[in-house]
Amino acid sequence: MKISIITVLNTINYGSVLQTFASQKYFEELGFDVEFVDYWRKDQRISAKIERVLFDKKSSLVKWLKKPIRDIIEIISIIVGTRRFRSFLITRVHLTKQKYSDFSELCANIPVADVYATGSDQMWNSGWNQGIERSFFLEYVPDGKKRIAFSTSIGKIKWDQSEADKVVPLLKKYDYITLREQSALELLKQYGIRGRLILDPTLLFDRKQWLEYLPALKCNKPYLLVYQLHQRHAQANFIDAVEKLANQRNLKIKRVTYSYSDRRMGEKIVLPEVFTFLALIRDAEFVVTDSFHGTAFSVNFNKQFAVIYPEHFSTRMDNLLTMTGMENRRYTSEMSLFDKDIDYEDINRILDKKRKEIKADFKNYFDINNVDSNI
Repeated sequence: MKISIITVLNTINYGSVLQTFASQKYFEELGFDVEFVDYWRKDQRISAKIERVLFDKKSSLVKWLKKPIRDIIEIISIIVGTRRFRSFLITRVHLTKQKYSDFSELCANIPVADVYATGSDQMWNSGWNQGIERSFFLEYVPDGKKRIAFSTSIGKIKWDQSEADKVVPLLKKYDYITLREQSALELLKQYGIRGRLILDPTLLFDRKQWLEYLPALKCNKPYLLVYQLHQRHAQANFIDAVEKLANQRNLKIKRVTYSYSDRRMGEKIVLPEVFTFLALIRDAEFVVTDSFHGTAFSVNFNKQFAVIYPEHFSTRMDNLLTMTGMENRRYTSEMSLFDKDIDYEDINRILDKKRKEIKADFKNYFDINNVDSNI
């Protein structure tokens, strides 16, 4: 049986490519022939990314004077990042031979499959996608074919009426919807749409499986790893939190960044290889992040960590921390520092139980025999 999955592929983001890789491995374990739609959303093209840099407005004369040099550095970062992540996809992920750039191209040449899936990531978040992306709702899929959502995310707790009028009819065409947010489940329930809460694909792929792919690193001193995606945060100053936590634990700071122009604190590690990024989390003494996947891998690798919620779209992190009983790992400016380390025994048990339940549900849905209770 062949499954065609569409997800956010061609973006410079570790979480996106890693959830794609994990999704492929998951369905292969179920016995599927897996293929991802090589889809390039308009804003993911290199030309669009460079255009945003060139036409970015600066708020002061000093920033305007520095803009030409900074623009060059940013453009280099975009080119290096695009090549790095594209190389990972080409070598690790089964892609369609054709590249697609919009909905009409998909309709004109529909990938052939038995099952079609909207993949993980914030596929149904109109904020991230700059509008309702019809391709991500499988509107191109032929009638009579199974449509499923695999650990899909919405990233918000409500729709306004105009968005609901467009989105709800699209979602009602799905045969089976699985989500990675309790808030998304509750949102769909308001419109009479049933869903199943499951783990993010990167968490369905357990720690031992991930470790098989990771390189050895040379680290001379214990370090605190920073993985920051957002500039604005809800209840804490990110820089202050990193400084306090590093000082508390007497750790040097390492920071994974997507740009050579990044001047924030810590030893800068720019655009490491994808599995090297995971190895940096694996070897860290402590992780500070505002990223969902930074949080997910910290949990999966049993790391000591702190999460600082971004100003928007924090529901996925909140759901994960609540499910595992780690709400206290959310850092706020009012809280004391983390003096007590996480005991992962119960947390690992929760995740393992969820993995088995989800595997059994998918095998039951697709009528796959011989459910392996040890998986």
